[in-house]
Amino acid sequence: MDYSEKTIELAQMIAENCTSCKRCMRDCLFLQQYCQDPQKLFQQFLTEGLEPIVPYSCMLCGRCTVVCPLQLKLDEAFLAMRQDLIKDGLPLKQLKGVEMHQKLSTSKLFSAVNRGK
Repeated sequence: MDYSEKTIELAQMIAENCTSCKRCMRDCLFLQQYCQDPQKLFQQFLTEGLEPIVPYSCMLCGRCTVVCPLQLKLDEAFLAMRQDLIKDGLPLKQLKGVEMHQKLSTSKLFSAVNRGK
């Protein structure tokens, strides 16, 4: 899988700047299930890649960014991974049904997310 420059840059920003304080993990069942440390998860993504199910397991709620002292955007990185996977043909057949959901749920028309700005 060839990820876009945007995706790589988002992942590098997190891998290089995350202090592993784990505040983002306190209320996030996704992060609790898929990693011991978000910095290491993004380092793994950059060196080995991740199973496609990982970015699709994030709820994209933005809570991680709200509680992060550095305001790192893990949700945006996972969304970028999803978008690249869709462009590459959405390799998970069991997720084919969510393709339209992904397009619509990230549309400004159907989103009313207040990320605490």
